[in-house]
Amino acid sequence: MLAIVAALKDEISEYLSRGKFQVTATEGRLRIYQSELVPEVVVSEGGVGKELAQEGTRQLVERFRPDVVISAGFAGGARTGAKTGDGFFCDRLVAVDGPLYLWEKSEAVERLDQGMLDRIRASIPGGAEEYQLGACLTVPQFISNSSMKAWLGRTFEVRLIDMESYWVNEAARGAGVPQLSVKVMLDPVEDTVPAFVGDTLSRGRAYRAFRGAAYVAANPLGTRRIFRLARQVKMARTALANFLDRIVAAQTALAEG
Repeated sequence: MLAIVAALKDEISEYLSRGKFQVTATEGRLRIYQSELVPEVVVSEGGVGKELAQEGTRQLVERFRPDVVISAGFAGGARTGAKTGDGFFCDRLVAVDGPLYLWEKSEAVERLDQGMLDRIRASIPGGAEEYQLGACLTVPQFISNSSMKAWLGRTFEVRLIDMESYWVNEAARGAGVPQLSVKVMLDPVEDTVPAFVGDTLSRGRAYRAFRGAAYVAANPLGTRRIFRLARQVKMARTALANFLDRIVAAQTALAEG
């Protein structure tokens, strides 16, 4: 069985819809989805950040004892050369914690199973060319500013920035389950995202829509940026659904072979 761990339903909603996944269990923020069409996959959505990522992963592993845990979601760019919708297999995970002024290179680095990455990429037609490899930095807060994203990319030698991958990996590894991190680019390094987006990640769509409307009212020139971000989310959501469909098919073929 494959267990897919995501922070937000918005990231995986298209994948859930395609597979006709339904909620089968809830506990606090955690939502577990299963489907009769894709019985070999279980999906969890548990919220943003270290504690929720770790707890959601632990609960998923305890309930289902999957063969592989996949951390899936959107990421921000930290280097040039990638665009919205580009898919990445993370080959190295790095984490920082605490307030921003304490962030520096640390020992919180985990190299993922290169053999498993190579096998899955080789099983996806064109996967080695279409889906890139890249290191991912997991941070405790949303990074909206382009110059800050670029600084993190240079400092930590990473291509991607997210808020969960390292902690999902740590929890899965602690339970003895192999882990794979796959990310789709949402906002390339050149983009500065409105700061309010980070404050709404753990809230519902209605609240995000309200904050977006308030932002546009206060910043009329930002209307185009909000619409562009909405298009980017839609593009990244479709790209992630395609990515997960292909990974599940590849992993199923490997298991049967």
